[in-house]
Amino acid sequence: MDWTPNDWIIVFFFVTGALLHGITGFGYPIVGTAVIAGFYPLKTAVAMVVLPCLVINIMMLRTGEGFKHNLITYGRAFFPLFASSFIGGLIGIGLLLFLPEGSLKIFLCITLLFYVFTQYSRFRIRFKTDRKTMAVFGFVAGIVGGATNAIVAFLMIYLLGTDRNKTEMVMVNNISILITKLIQIVLLFPVISAFDRKSWLLLSSVIVVSLGFMYVGNHIRHRLPQRIFNHAIAAMLLALGLYAGYQGVAMSG
Repeated sequence: MDWTPNDWIIVFFFVTGALLHGITGFGYPIVGTAVIAGFYPLKTAVAMVVLPCLVINIMMLRTGEGFKHNLITYGRAFFPLFASSFIGGLIGIGLLLFLPEGSLKIFLCITLLFYVFTQYSRFRIRFKTDRKTMAVFGFVAGIVGGATNAIVAFLMIYLLGTDRNKTEMVMVNNISILITKLIQIVLLFPVISAFDRKSWLLLSSVIVVSLGFMYVGNHIRHRLPQRIFNHAIAAMLLALGLYAGYQGVAMSG
């Protein structure tokens, strides 16, 4: 495979995203999509992230009590959120396939910046823990995730606003992302099946390397201050959000 500088940039950010995902339980699909969207159409970028992200999420859900236990336990507790995110994900992928790419990149920019803003706002938004509120946030998060791969942006707003603990946040985020990825595999299959040999080799390399760094991140999750990595994630998402916005404005202009 003839590697280009762009390929190395993509691998570097996937590795960074995998490390952060292992430490915090999220970040991999957002970082990967935002970076690849700088070199490919957003539809292709979302499709390229699907398989690596699916593998990462399954491995994350195997931690703790195990995949089956986590899926059943948190599936029952957050069923309205997951069910509504499934419906929202179908709508989001429809937007991905039919809306202009410039508009979607601006939407991605707004989503990422809004997430960063909520993390540094002095006023923490508080939400009820009832099933109706859970369903509403799941639906909106599904639309965002289907269209941009940034489902965690809205989920974290809800989870932080209901004072969920760290384990709940990690599991809910990964199950929600897993649902979105399964929908995307089905609906974006024509895009995925059209990848050339170089793209498949790149994705295979990304998956193998990302799994290694995810395990590293998972190992050091309890060794280093979470706050430092939260700041690192916010800084990266801020930069990638501004870049996506710049591209969106340039395409729309």
